[in-house]
Amino acid sequence: MNLNPSAGDKLAVKELAAKFPFLKDEANDAGDDYKKALWSVLAKTDRSAPDYESEVKPWLGDSLAIAALPGKDSGRSGINSYVFSVQVTNKDSAKAFADKRIKDQRKVVFVDDLMVIASDEDSDISESSLKNNITSVESYKADMGKLGDGFLATAWVSSDLVKQTSESGKTGSTDLLESRFAAGLKVQDGAIAMRTITWQKDEIKDRGENVKDMAGSMPADWLGSLTFSLSPSLVNKMWENIDSLPASSQRQLKNLGISSADDLHALVGTQFSVAFTGDSDTLRAGFKVRTKDPEKHKRIVEKITRTGSLKDAKTTVEGDTVTTTFGTDIGAFSNPGEKLSANSDHEKLTKGIDNPQASAWVDVPQVLKYMDKSSSNGLPAQLKENLEPISGIGMVAGQIDDHYFDSWIRVGTK
Repeated sequence: MNLNPSAGDKLAVKELAAKFPFLKDEANDAGDDYKKALWSVLAKTDRSAPDYESEVKPWLGDSLAIAALPGKDSGRSGINSYVFSVQVTNKDSAKAFADKRIKDQRKVVFVDDLMVIASDEDSDISESSLKNNITSVESYKADMGKLGDGFLATAWVSSDLVKQTSESGKTGSTDLLESRFAAGLKVQDGAIAMRTITWQKDEIKDRGENVKDMAGSMPADWLGSLTFSLSPSLVNKMWENIDSLPASSQRQLKNLGISSADDLHALVGTQFSVAFTGDSDTLRAGFKVRTKDPEKHKRIVEKITRTGSLKDAKTTVEGDTVTTTFGTDIGAFSNPGEKLSANSDHEKLTKGIDNPQASAWVDVPQVLKYMDKSSSNGLPAQLKENLEPISGIGMVAGQIDDHYFDSWIRVGTK
């Protein structure tokens, strides 16, 4: 975490914080002291936090980092300990702070201008181990190179940590993809923006289609929508998993008209979009699917709706696109008066990837109205007050190459 970003970034963070009542006082009280503002937020959540001016400011430097260390025992899964690293400007003041505030069971080591704190006294933290850090790891350098610069905070998750976390969760998966993640957080154009870069070992040669136009065709006055395009190879992998299900499950799918990979391809299509709307009584949905076999898709959907409790479903076919709605007018969904492509907030919060294979949108003001009307007593006043500055949440994701994927999540403000 960068504790001393550029003047422009500091101003952007301060202006954003001032829009939210629960952060406004801290932003104003801290003035131009960025570190004090961050510490004030921390102190608000923990009343036992040390006083910033007298105990922290004399030594706190410009960067902070945290690392999760793997277990030493190869037979033991999960994370062994955590390590904090803080840049210090005055080592004597930092040592005095550590002696007073950090419990005896934690290990503290000073290396150059860093104070390193380990959660476990037995952690292998030494000057030599700290010199050999992740900046020399090729996979880290490659992932962070894809992520880019200019972030207020960044994170990196190694493939080893992904595996250990999965093992500690006892997922039982033997074919877990080897993957890594890098992420960065910034404030940009009045929005909180997080970019993630994902690497996976298995090559994915084919890609889904560009969903920008499909996502932009969704109604602008609905609660939200999700649009995605699965690559043919991914749909085939899905069918392989379905094909290994118990015979009873396969019979149920067969009764719905899904008995082959071709059926699954027809159902999920080359592009799939869903949107939601509703009032205080009912949540309604609309689906739009572009598929190479629209008539087969329509037959499967009609079987699914007849089998279930969705009796008010309506389905139409227009060219290679099948539209299905539940509880709402199909025309208002398929040809809305205002589309998301004309919504400036949606366009601003779903930018960043030229060829997206996934896009999502949440109209936060509409969602708040829906939740407020649906609740017998309405939403709590304080919750509404702190969420009302949010204009929407957008997500967009796409494939960079055979191994890397890129995504942005943005929370916009009014």
